Amino acid sequence: MTNTDILLEDLEDVLDDATSIPLSKKCAVDVDKIKTIIEDIRLNTPQETKQAKAIVDSRNSILEDAKKEAEEIIKKAQAQARDMIARDEITKIAQAEATEIIAKANEQGKQMVTEAQNQASEILGNATTQANEMVTSAQNKSKEMLMAVNNYADDTLLSIDDALYKALTDVRRIRQGISNAQKKD
Repeated sequence: MTNTDILLEDLEDVLDDATSIPLSKKCAVDVDKIKTIIEDIRLNTPQETKQAKAIVDSRNSILEDAKKEAEEIIKKAQAQARDMIARDEITKIAQAEATEIIAKANEQGKQMVTEAQNQASEILGNATTQANEMVTSAQNKSKEMLMAVNNYADDTLLSIDDALYKALTDVRRIRQGISNAQKKD
């Protein structure tokens, strides 16, 4: 209990001890006592007022500090939320770009495979055509060479046959000539 509270109770006690004036609502009080109590209240009031003001100032300072701290926390939370939203947006954008890049790469890959297959088919077709042409050409050359060899063999055999026929004819004539000469002898 503060000094002022005690002094106020003393003031109440003085008023309670006051004597009633008959036929009125008024009371007689000890004025000196009341003045002394009021003077004591005045003397104690500045100190208690200072204490109360210090408490209020301290409370206001604590409230201001808490308010500043709360504002800083809110600012940090908002900055973190913005960062998270920005990161989320960046992630979404990156995922969308990655999906687009993958789709383009798949499409390009399919086109390249198709082009490679077409080129391979074309090369294979050209190679098959060239191989067929080479085989046909080789077969024709082989036939020509075989015909030439056969013609040469036939010509050679005919020449040999003619030579053998002539030789046999000569041998027969010589034998006939020898046989005729032996008969004459």
